[in-house]
Amino acid sequence: MPLPGLPRAMCYRGTTMAKKAAATARAGRTAKVSISLDEADLRTLRRRAKSLYGGNLSAAIAEAARRIREQEGREAVVEWLGDAGKSTAEEREAIRAEWRAETPKRRRPGAP
Repeated sequence: MPLPGLPRAMCYRGTTMAKKAAATARAGRTAKVSISLDEADLRTLRRRAKSLYGGNLSAAIAEAARRIREQEGREAVVEWLGDAGKSTAEEREAIRAEWRAETPKRRRPGAP
């Protein structure tokens, strides 16, 4: 039914915007931002979004933010450890090599 004073063609009762319930479901948890990225970085994010999040670019960016927080946490632990947390690249590689080394298998008594 057209609204009074408007032609019938202008009476559109639907909406082109997301439903209010969907918009408020994440209220307070997210913030909308506008960013500029290098095109190669954007392609990388879109590829990640497509492969893991059904194309959701925000989810891929959130994953990157989580990884940054994890790195900051690692850096905080190293700082907390003080001198014990400082090592050279060679020392770190020696530790990794020790971790990768297989432990010798125990031989059963009577086995050849």
